[in-house]
Amino acid sequence: MNAIGVDIGGTKIAAAVVSPEGKVLNEVRYPTQAIREVKEGFEVDGACLAVPGFVLTTENKVIFAPNLHEIENIHLDEELGRRTGLRVTVENDANAAAWGEFRFGAGQAVDHQVFITLGTGIGGGVITHGVLLRGAQGAGGELGHVTLDPTGPPCSCGNHGCLEALASGTAIGRRAREVANEMPRSALGRLAIEKQVLGEDVTRLAHEGDKAALRVLEETGRWLGIGLAGFVNIFNPEVVAVGGGASRAGAFILEPARKEVDLRARSPSRDLVKIRKATLGPESGVLGAAALARSEDGEYVLGPSKQVA
Repeated sequence: MNAIGVDIGGTKIAAAVVSPEGKVLNEVRYPTQAIREVKEGFEVDGACLAVPGFVLTTENKVIFAPNLHEIENIHLDEELGRRTGLRVTVENDANAAAWGEFRFGAGQAVDHQVFITLGTGIGGGVITHGVLLRGAQGAGGELGHVTLDPTGPPCSCGNHGCLEALASGTAIGRRAREVANEMPRSALGRLAIEKQVLGEDVTRLAHEGDKAALRVLEETGRWLGIGLAGFVNIFNPEVVAVGGGASRAGAFILEPARKEVDLRARSPSRDLVKIRKATLGPESGVLGAAALARSEDGEYVLGPSKQVA
């Protein structure tokens, strides 16, 4: 049987009907009646919403969503279940993306995976022994808010020096503006006079060989690697999959990250782990959400092709 995965963002909703093999059969990407529209013409046995925020999975309730306060403290499973006729489950969006990579992407051949998504912020998810780590309340896996430098830049969570504040797309943009001021004659420095520099600008200039842009991405990769080294030591994964928009910088970020992991992680975990770019791109959320959807009898709709919790 097929399932529906819904990836909810601050400005859009992506919903897809997904087969047990991870094939997207139908998809819509706009914030209106997504579940009912996407399922038309398909046999569907359950749906899962992937939402950006802290989720109590035992209650199917979002307790904090910084960009979508409207969905906080609402039993979305009950509200949407009545409207769609499906059993609806709710999951954190990064956990869903992690599960998508585990089931259908970079981690599909392993049982132990850490997933990091580098976007405006940093999300994460951990799978160990084939089970998605959620913690006591379902709020586990917040890897972006591990403190790396307590005197570092402020983070959106109110802390300072989180991994998110040092290695996200937002962090790349902030650091690029600082380096542009230090190196005004660089291509990055000249661009910063004309516009607000974004992460994609830094990646483009790095491909063109600009030393300032290369410096920004190398620093970002080093901070990422410091964070990943800690995760490797704690979780002993076979694969760390890195996704999100900032991961498009590829080797400019991943190579310095790998070097830091080699330097800071401990053997034998360090010797086993592979740091890979995630493979599913923007589809990871809907694919993972669909793979976490349950039917009325509580079974996973797409089946346990791997062990699931």
